[in-house]
Amino acid sequence: MLKPDQRQFEADLQSAAFRNGVLKGCWGIGSTADLAWPKVALWIAAAARSEAPGRFHLMLDCDGYRGVPPTGTFWDPATGTMLAEDKRPRGKPNSRFSKVFRTNWEGGRAFYHPYDRVAAQSHPAWPGAQPHLVWHRNRTIVDCLEEYHALLRSEDYLGI
Repeated sequence: MLKPDQRQFEADLQSAAFRNGVLKGCWGIGSTADLAWPKVALWIAAAARSEAPGRFHLMLDCDGYRGVPPTGTFWDPATGTMLAEDKRPRGKPNSRFSKVFRTNWEGGRAFYHPYDRVAAQSHPAWPGAQPHLVWHRNRTIVDCLEEYHALLRSEDYLGI
């Protein structure tokens, strides 16, 4: 029997918005062979850059989904571990991209973004400063994927 948070997450994977992103090649479900709920694996397409992959994998902890935001990081499905720093996407210095996907905060285990549980909990001023990015029960995994996909398609993304 599925827990309520897992049931909600799986329902969101069946939503038109999620399936539309899959059909467009923007994101998809990753290999979950070594993961059990509340851990999930997804991938996000990235803009073409020299010697960089066309997609990045994520491992997210969705415990309490949608009541609390997920948290996670880039993932190496081949090793079943956090993606090595030299294989992570890089951005232009001081860009929003380089701030969100930084590795010098929390050891790279969470994204530095209001949609990430770890970041949101440690930055109580963010809701007032960035109200459009506040996580609430009406947000879905698609909101996270759209945000991170936009960053990986931006001009600030340099490759690895």
